Amino acid sequence: MYRGNVVAIKKMKQINNSDEEKLIDEFEKEVQMLDKFRCDYIVHFYGAVFIPNKMCMVTEFAQFGSLQDLIKHKTKEEIETKLRVKMLLDAAKGISYLHENGILHRDIKPDNILVLSLDVNEKVNAKLTDFGSARNVNLLMTNMTFTKGIGTPKYMAPEILKRDKYTKSADISSFGVTMYEVVGWSEAYQKDGF
Repeated sequence: MYRGNVVAIKKMKQINNSDEEKLIDEFEKEVQMLDKFRCDYIVHFYGAVFIPNKMCMVTEFAQFGSLQDLIKHKTKEEIETKLRVKMLLDAAKGISYLHENGILHRDIKPDNILVLSLDVNEKVNAKLTDFGSARNVNLLMTNMTFTKGIGTPKYMAPEILKRDKYTKSADISSFGVTMYEVVGWSEAYQKDGF
């Protein structure tokens, strides 16, 4: 609990010394980015702790987990189509907010869309999370490589798989695969097909 709210604590995993500096830098970038977001469709950020070997961030808690959790643990019939579409609209609003503010998420997938409510009448049912891969478009254009393959391969846009530049359309392509899985309530590709 934090100020009367149930929260989630994301703890940075223990790492070996060679990767430590890079992971700390990525963690700090995610915290800085989350701290700037003011959108109903982005997971709410409460704060972070930077103590050596005990780095964590505190965000709002999603009692139903992610869309991926729902797909795994609920049948298609248990989650009505209207609610699935509403959750996708919420995620699309989060993506739109990011893009309007010059941010690319770079890892859109059902696992990065948190479900806060299963009541279709709620204002917000789902929110984007996991901004460890997100970057400012202007930074990407000037001083970052695009060939790192950030993201989850089966959700990556074809141009990213070809090692082209990340653009807003790459996020939209990833969201398209996500929509396919959420509407169909099954994986877009067979496990051995990707």
